[in-house]
Formats: sequence, C-alpha cells, structure tokens
Amino acid sequence: MNPKCSVIVCTSPGREANLRGCLTLLAQQQTDFPFEVVVADDGSTGAEAVCADFASLLSLRYVWRPNDRCVSRSRNLGVRHAQGEMLVFVDSDVLLCPGGLAAYAQVMPQGGLWYGYFGSHQRDWRASSLLLPRAQIQWADPRFLDDQGHLYPQPRLLTSPHENAWSGNFALQRRDYYALQGFDEDFVGWGGEDLDFAWRACQAGYPIHFTLEAWGEHQPHPLSEPFHLLPRGKIYPFPTHRAPAQAVRCVCSPLAAQAWEQRLHDYQQDLIRDNFGL
Repeated sequence: MNPKCSVIVCTSPGREANLRGCLTLLAQQQTDFPFEVVVADDGSTGAEAVCADFASLLSLRYVWRPNDRCVSRSRNLGVRHAQGEMLVFVDSDVLLCPGGLAAYAQVMPQGGLWYGYFGSHQRDWRASSLLLPRAQIQWADPRFLDDQGHLYPQPRLLTSPHENAWSGNFALQRRDYYALQGFDEDFVGWGGEDLDFAWRACQAGYPIHFTLEAWGEHQPHPLSEPFHLLPRGKIYPFPTHRAPAQAVRCVCSPLAAQAWEQRLHDYQQDLIRDNFGL
C-alpha cells in the first residue's frame, strides 16, 4: 500500500542527536493512514546509523549526498524519493507532536500551504520537553507568542504570511510542490529558501495558512556550525508585498486552545525555575 503521507526530514553534519529525537516523535505519530519518512542527509557521517535504529518502527528511506549546505537540495532530493500525495517537511531539529500528521491531514483538503508551530532559537526560551523525556528544548515561536508569552497569531502572519512561512514544520500536496517547481537551489546556507518558496506560492495564487495543532518543539544546536556561519548564496530580497489575495487562517480548536494554556503554563514555570532557582 502506498503511503498517504511522506515526511521529508532534512539533516546535516552534527545533527545526529537531533535526528534521533525527531525520529522518536515521528515513530509516535497517531494516524489512521500509512505514512513514510524520507531522511535527506546533507553529508553527515552518523545519520545512517541513527536511521537504522528506527528501521523496525518506521517506514523509512535514507538518502545521502555530499555536504554542500544547501537545504533546498535536501528537500528536493527527499521529495524525489517520496511516494505520498501529502508532503510534510520536518527538519531534524524539530520534535513534532504525536498528533501532528493527523492535524495536517485534517486541514489539507482545504488546499494551500499549512505551517505549524515550533520553537525557535530566535527567542531562546528553554524548558524541559513535553514530548521527549529528559530533553531541553526551545519552545517559544515568535510568530505566535508575544514578548510576555501570550499565545495568539502575531499580526504579521495575516499581512505577510509568506515572510513567516518557516519550513521546519509545514505541509502541502505533492502536486502543488511540483507546480511551484520545488525549492530554489541557488539558496545555500541558512535561511531564505523557505520564504522564497512561500512567496512564489503567493504569487501563483496559493493561500498560506497556519495551524497550532501541528505543533512542535525546537531542539537546540550550536549556531557556530558552518551551515550557519559560512557565506550564504542567494539572499531572499524581502520584496514589497501586497495584501494576501485570500484570507489567512490560523487553526486552533477549542480543545487544542485549552491544551495550549496548560502547555504554556508548564513551559513558563520551567523557565522561571531555571532562571530564579524556584
């Protein structure tokens, strides 16, 4: 049986521990449909051994290429090896909640590109993971949280969604990915390729939406690694944008909103304990 969904996981040298955490959560996904995982490796030496540990837990395909710091090429390579009609992109430093794939499957018939919540190094608020025992994670996603940690879609999501379309956790239909001709491989190094992809989607008339139900946590990693520090290739120009042609939605059911209240309380209490020794 062909999988309904293909999860594309991009990884790179030094991310082996992150990859193990990512695959651990993918093995816990609660779905009523078959899915596969394609790990696209940008030249690491240890990721294949990590993947081998999950061979009995996941339908998993591992593809490797020499290191060139081009995450666009990793994503495009992963899709070429994928079989599912729904594509979910999860970077190896992201822990996707067990209901994440099911949440994407629920909104996918509505069309467009869907982006999920995940923490970020851009706001380095750390706490104990609620998903992976004994792990420390970055839980704050500044697209949805203000400086005091209150959860709501920040206004810029509704006015310039493509500039907040971070590809560490998002989903779309395979046919739409190919219609958009994939990610631009002229982007090398950290950043820009995801905003460019979303910009082209907007220009082509695809709506961009967000969901708080396909949420995740970000696993910290050094920002001194070559992927972040070496000169970048193409730079995303942040072109002047017009209002989105279609209304931007941010999905969060009442039940999910209630769960988020408890989740934020737990994260914040952990943050307070770490900073004030309480």
